[in-house]
Amino acid sequence: MIRIVGVQRSADRDEELLLLQNQGAMKVNLRGYALVADRELFDKESPQALHLLRDNVDIPSGQFVLIRTGRGEPRWSLTKDGRRIFCTYMQRDASVWGDCEGPIHLLRPQHSYCQRSTEAVSIR
Repeated sequence: MIRIVGVQRSADRDEELLLLQNQGAMKVNLRGYALVADRELFDKESPQALHLLRDNVDIPSGQFVLIRTGRGEPRWSLTKDGRRIFCTYMQRDASVWGDCEGPIHLLRPQHSYCQRSTEAVSIR
C-alpha cells in the first residue's frame, strides 16, 4: 500500500516534492497512481494540481518514492544513510502544490482492462 508520507510545498518548482512509501508487505507497481489536490476535484477548468505516475517500476515493501515537480530522468538513487529511493519527476516548469491549500490525494488503480487478441482455436 503506497501512502503519502511527506509534502514539501514551495513556490520554487525545484524545491517542491512529495514523498511516498510502500507501507504494504508486497511490492507495488507505480504506474497508474495519481496525485490530485482536493480543490481540483471541484474545478471545472483544466486541473493543474494533478499528476499521473507513468513509471513502470516495482517499489519493494518499505521503499520510498520521491516525486519532484521539476524536470529530470526517473532513476533509483541512494539516500544519505544508504537506503534506496526511487526518484521521479513531474516535468513541470512551475510550482504545482505551492498554492494548494488542503489535502493532496493519492489515487490508486482499481482495475486495468486490456483487449485480448483473438486467436483461432484448432480442435483435432
